[in-house]
Amino acid sequence: MAVNITQKDKTLNDVIEWCMEQVSRIEKKIPNASDEGFLAGERFALQAVAAHCEELLGYSGSMPLEVPNQSEKESR
Repeated sequence: MAVNITQKDKTLNDVIEWCMEQVSRIEKKIPNASDEGFLAGERFALQAVAAHCEELLGYSGSMPLEVPNQSEKESR
């Protein structure tokens, strides 16, 4: 399971990095752009995606240390 979480986190970090690169590109365009409002919206959307990906990093739930054996309950 740890491998899957590591792979998921790597993918999420790749998406976050890509979003931030796009935000940087947009911020360089905005001062001279005639479509400044559109670019600001695009920047906001990319920042929202990056923030959501950050929330998904790692495993936030708790794993039970021991799971009761259901077959033992049925046999009693």
